[in-house]
Amino acid sequence: MKLWGRLDHWLWYSVRRRLLDEGLEELRGHMHDCVLEIGNGRAGRRGQFRPPIEEAKAWIYLDLGNEGQPHIQADIEYLPFKNALFDTVVCLEVLEYVSRPKRALTEIHGVLKPGGKLILSTPFLHRADTEHDYWRFTEHGLRYMLEEAGFNVVWFRAQGSAFAVAANIFKYAIYIQPAGWRRRFLGGVFVPLFYLLWWMDALTARRQSLLQTFSTGYLLLAVRQGE
Repeated sequence: MKLWGRLDHWLWYSVRRRLLDEGLEELRGHMHDCVLEIGNGRAGRRGQFRPPIEEAKAWIYLDLGNEGQPHIQADIEYLPFKNALFDTVVCLEVLEYVSRPKRALTEIHGVLKPGGKLILSTPFLHRADTEHDYWRFTEHGLRYMLEEAGFNVVWFRAQGSAFAVAANIFKYAIYIQPAGWRRRFLGGVFVPLFYLLWWMDALTARRQSLLQTFSTGYLLLAVRQGE
């Protein structure tokens, strides 16, 4: 039973989430002082990344709903804070659900101190998971919107390329199968294929630039410009 439990957990942990968690670990050192995290709460955090909450002076959670037990329940398009209050804003997998993403970025810019940092992630080649999943942003689109809102993008990372996208889709397709022999059989067959795709993704990302135009999504670090 432990073997099948590990397989179920492995299938649950998507390629995108794994790559996103790895990227967030690289950005851990930028999450400091007074931090606002938008789209999350004190409960139900996804993935395996655990932010350095204890190292920050304050870590405030804000979300539209109350399911995750945020400190503040509010809309990203109307942030209830005075200007230049936070050193860092963390906003993961939120912008695609926002009806006016440019306004949301302007609001984030406003609550950051000059030189403050925004850590932002968005999906790209990924399923639409709710009726309010409105947008998919390319790298060019994200950079354009952030520059328009007064940010300078200083670090940008794609979550995999073409073969990672394929592995992510296959993995999810098996995960949603009913629990039982079919999921176990498909999962067992898929494991060696997954690692082949993983290896090919790392290889082609270095050698074939066209395949790099595919991605499961993006993670970036941007700095607020202005006085």
